[in-house]
Amino acid sequence: MTVSASRVWRQLPNEIRIAISQIFWAEAKGIEKQIVIASLAKAKNLREVFVRKSSMERLVNWTAATLALPDPIVDDLLKRYLLHEHRAVIVSFLDLLNIPHSNGMIEENFDYATLTNERVQAAARSLLASADRTGSELYLKYLVLQGEPWTGIEEVLPTGE
Repeated sequence: MTVSASRVWRQLPNEIRIAISQIFWAEAKGIEKQIVIASLAKAKNLREVFVRKSSMERLVNWTAATLALPDPIVDDLLKRYLLHEHRAVIVSFLDLLNIPHSNGMIEENFDYATLTNERVQAAARSLLASADRTGSELYLKYLVLQGEPWTGIEEVLPTGE
């Protein structure tokens, strides 16, 4: 089954979607918030002004409960959560591949063409065997969503999800 942002979002346990939503609403700025507010208003069939004036707790709960968020929003939510809660997983994976990075952020001059599918898959298998299995699976699914050179990771992800 193909990995998609909305599928990843729907499969997450509610408590993780709540944690992701809390991070987003605590850190997001102007336009980022406005885009999610507009999506929530549409999904909940509410006026944007009502959503905008809602409490942080209500925004968090609505975001977590909305399973049909647009893929770009889910992508941003996942990225924020992974950097906030699972940075060690990101760093481990990049180190396994000898990718130069600054605390999990890949250096701009890195040439992705140097990564072979075999190396990426071997690093993914190694990461899945780590202590943080949940964070590892989520990070690897996030990478698959980013396209090449990460798409081969989908072949080593656990099935049946």
